[in-house]
Amino acid sequence: MSVKTTTNLDQFTFHERNRRVNRSAVKKLAESIMRVGLKTPITVTTGNVILDGQHRLEAIRLINKTASSPQKISYIKKNMSIEDIAEMNAHQVQWRMNDWIHFYAMGGDENYIKLQDAADKFKPLKMTSICAFLSPTEAAHTSVITRGTYIFDIDESKERILNKLIEYGKLNEAFVSKAVLLAIIDMRRLEGFNIDRLFHAIDLNFESIITQSGRGNWSRHFLRFYNKGLRSGKLSAHDLPSSH
Repeated sequence: MSVKTTTNLDQFTFHERNRRVNRSAVKKLAESIMRVGLKTPITVTTGNVILDGQHRLEAIRLINKTASSPQKISYIKKNMSIEDIAEMNAHQVQWRMNDWIHFYAMGGDENYIKLQDAADKFKPLKMTSICAFLSPTEAAHTSVITRGTYIFDIDESKERILNKLIEYGKLNEAFVSKAVLLAIIDMRRLEGFNIDRLFHAIDLNFESIITQSGRGNWSRHFLRFYNKGLRSGKLSAHDLPSSH
């Protein structure tokens, strides 16, 4: 079974039962191909109907709109049906965030090595929220992890917060959820916020704290206890990030 290449993209057609093309994914894939090249050929029928690789084809097409010379696409012809491809895709395992962190850490990237160590140290806190919290902006997205551009940033204050949440989590497992740490990230952006005040409020009202759904609800819930008994320096829920 030979791999062929061509610049004639129009010879290929889509199967009507294949999944729809995600234009956002095409753009990201095009950027990846421009960096490292096309690593996996597309799979087509003997009649050039695409079975696997329609996003790769569209990514090459997008690149060629501005390329000085057209980039070739590699392809393999197989005697397979669309049902065969659906069966294969149904059992594919996508890389998780942990897999990407392991990949870059094993490649020697110090930021990912430190992040991997932190994930182990601060279990059972969730990896997604740890990644965000331990970045300089406290807002690192999954795409930052997968691109290999993550910057690890921790200080005494952040470490204390993580340890405190683990301590609370031993009494109420809701405190080690992703939403709780993300809520604290949001509160830290409020002018005048004091983490010691929040922990004091939680300690005093621990039995009254009700498990919430979502970071926004947790933020407002914490804010209510934070402001309780304050005559001045109260924080407003209106100042929380607009996503709430």
